Amino acid sequence: MSDTIASDLDIALQKKYHQDLVFNYSEYPTKDHWSSDFLGDQCKSAILDWFPKNRDEKIFFYVHIPFCEELCYFCTCSKAITSDYSRVSEYLEHLHLEIDLLFEFLRENQIDLNVGTVFFGGGSPTILSRGDLELLVEKLRGLFDWSSVKFFTIESDPRRVDEDRLIFNHEVCGANRISFGMQDLDPEVQRRVNRVQPFEIFESILTDRVRDCYEEIAFDLLIGQPGQTVETMSATCDGIIALKPTLVQLSLMAYKPWVAKYQMRMLAEGPLPDFFERKQLLAVIHEKLGRAGYIRTGFECYSLPGSPMTKAFEAGEAHYGASGHQPGGRVNFLAVGSSSMSNLGQDYYFQNFYDISTYQKCVAGGELAIFRGMKLSDDDKIRQHATQQIRSYFSLDFDNFKKNYGIDFETYFSTEMELLKPLEEDGLVEVQPSRVQLTEIGRDFVQSIMNIFDVYDPPVKSTRERLETVASAKEQQRIVQERAQQ
Repeated sequence: MSDTIASDLDIALQKKYHQDLVFNYSEYPTKDHWSSDFLGDQCKSAILDWFPKNRDEKIFFYVHIPFCEELCYFCTCSKAITSDYSRVSEYLEHLHLEIDLLFEFLRENQIDLNVGTVFFGGGSPTILSRGDLELLVEKLRGLFDWSSVKFFTIESDPRRVDEDRLIFNHEVCGANRISFGMQDLDPEVQRRVNRVQPFEIFESILTDRVRDCYEEIAFDLLIGQPGQTVETMSATCDGIIALKPTLVQLSLMAYKPWVAKYQMRMLAEGPLPDFFERKQLLAVIHEKLGRAGYIRTGFECYSLPGSPMTKAFEAGEAHYGASGHQPGGRVNFLAVGSSSMSNLGQDYYFQNFYDISTYQKCVAGGELAIFRGMKLSDDDKIRQHATQQIRSYFSLDFDNFKKNYGIDFETYFSTEMELLKPLEEDGLVEVQPSRVQLTEIGRDFVQSIMNIFDVYDPPVKSTRERLETVASAKEQQRIVQERAQQ
């Protein structure tokens, strides 16, 4: 097939399967379908139900630090922009209070956490002073067996750290994994999103001493930013390859001006890359990183052969969640801090308030700051597993579902198998006797393929209907928040 025909075919497929509002399925069911009646007491009941049955399960312990010193126009994360460190200090007081509340409850019920991963995310955790970071780490070390912690990540803003700080984070605090919000290396793209961090910054901090400290050095790369072209992305990939991170985590930028109005500033000098242009950018990334020896270890994940992520992917122990692709298999996520989201196996989800003042009021009053959650049904669990398998391994193995859930895949998903037929005809999937396998082309349509297995927001649900669901969830969030503030 000629390049022209292949390109025309790809564009035709993009038009056919394009959706205006898609989901990344870091959780399933998605948060807009969780219950606003699931609060602190329901969270405690979930903990009491789940942990005694899963005492040996590894825990991914997440700590959210919601502060940044500058606003990045692309960002839809839960954060607060400040240069006033007293706000950070006040938040830390309440974060320590929440940790005390949680672990006092665990101790009262003789529950010991088997923590395998610690992850400090944000915001920007490197806004913390050295003393505050060390104090927080020491607190956690006194609450669970740190010798079982295999990975400790601190998300780091390259504009706010130097070689000495990164070595401190490793030698004093024990971090062995860094995640940098690189996003793009083109100067014009960086200017238009208000995140200027030239190639030379990364080059100056990623010294041999720093590389010796960390098992994993991860870069985030955001697709869909203003000014990104095939040419600029090619140059960015060349820069990434020269800097040699062990892991590159891709994300498709979510443009949600109804959530973050400041995102409209990105349009001041022209439109964002459209759906088709994003696909072209992805094609450049796939080619460049693949030629440089990176292995595609998930829908949005590339890693070098020696990376822990590559080893986890090859062993079938990778998982996609709120913190991106992670090694270690099924993530049992216990989180603290404003907006932080927890999941206990495939059984429960729950989330803290986004609003920092509401979060702080709850924990100051001795209450866990939960504002929504969900207990998953058996069907939820099976469909969640399907979305994970598609995103992490690009396949659905029928025997795997038989072993884990006692179902005949083709019978249970008879409706979905019918919906997959057009995708098979278009060359996106191959339906084999024992599995559904995504093709190379199909890997770029992961979100559309996962959506086939979503009964809450199925492919037939219109964008308008999906936005109505989002609006309803936000209204419920407002009601719960007002009640908590009384």
